[in-house]
Amino acid sequence: MPMHSFPISGPIKLDVRLAHGSVTVETADNLTEASVRLEPGKNAGDLLEQTAVEMRGDTLVVHAPRQGGIFDLAVFGGLRGKAGLDLHVVVPTDTPVKISTFTAPIRIPGDVGSADIAFGAAEAAVRRIAGDLRVRFGSGVAKIVEVTGSVQLRSGSGDCEFGEIGGALSSGCGSGNLQARVVHGVVHARCGSGSAKLGAVHGDVDLASGSGGLEIGLPAGVAAELNVTTGSGRVRSELPIDDAPKPSAKPIHIKARTGSGDVRLFRAA
Repeated sequence: MPMHSFPISGPIKLDVRLAHGSVTVETADNLTEASVRLEPGKNAGDLLEQTAVEMRGDTLVVHAPRQGGIFDLAVFGGLRGKAGLDLHVVVPTDTPVKISTFTAPIRIPGDVGSADIAFGAAEAAVRRIAGDLRVRFGSGVAKIVEVTGSVQLRSGSGDCEFGEIGGALSSGCGSGNLQARVVHGVVHARCGSGSAKLGAVHGDVDLASGSGGLEIGLPAGVAAELNVTTGSGRVRSELPIDDAPKPSAKPIHIKARTGSGDVRLFRAA
């Protein structure tokens, strides 16, 4: 089980490219060295030898040889998809990260800085991102508890769940579903056949779906200007009529359109 340690005296960045296996990134305060542990899976001896683990300036790089793509699919026998590495990295808290995988799940239980995360068909679980997030994936599930900045999301058939987003949310999904508990910035989201649920919005919202349902929660004491349409679905408002907005409250503009899905407006908890 190869171990690598790199002395550090200031902030660093992390850049990971690993097709198969798993990626775990832990963070800690007051680190004097960053560490990398690689555990090869079955038939991964050659892959381990070809994997670069090094500091390039202020960036800790872990790059396995490129894998993935059409020839990893089952219809072609998955000839190159059997070898994988389990990666465990420890870096300083709030380290910016760039992680790209194919089927390897990504786990970040600590706090990292701005993040760029991409995967083909896997899962990602992230606790906190102190900065902006860019996330792209084909299928699977991405769960992020908190993003202090803005989010750019693109997915095919995968689902994405957010806790709290401090900035704006820009999303494009095919058949995947989008869910966010709280969004403080502007929301612009497009879904093919997927659904979108926003538990509480504090900025303007522009949602559209081909056939998915849309749910939007509005905070108490905030005025909203609504432009809501559905082709063959229903529009349901659970907002109390006598809940007057605060005199200084800026109206939230809500634009929601769906072809055959339902639209639900409700009072945010």
